[in-house]
Amino acid sequence: PFEGGINVTVENQRGVLAKVASPVAEAGSNIDSIAMEDDRAVFTTMHFVLEVANRQHLARVMRALRRLPDVEKITRQHE
Repeated sequence: PFEGGINVTVENQRGVLAKVASPVAEAGSNIDSIAMEDDRAVFTTMHFVLEVANRQHLARVMRALRRLPDVEKITRQHE
């Protein structure tokens, strides 16, 4: 496994972290760490470090997250 970082911008509302964490777990990934920041009043960006098998696995997780109505934007973190 390797670590993949993603940034997920979501509507800032109660329960949104659980909504995002659920598809990550369903895709067979594990959240190693998370940090959150407020971009604006309406949206917040969550920075995840995920444990995934490979790049294709990370892409599957990102596709699952894009399907969530609360997700405004998702990008990969590049170090």
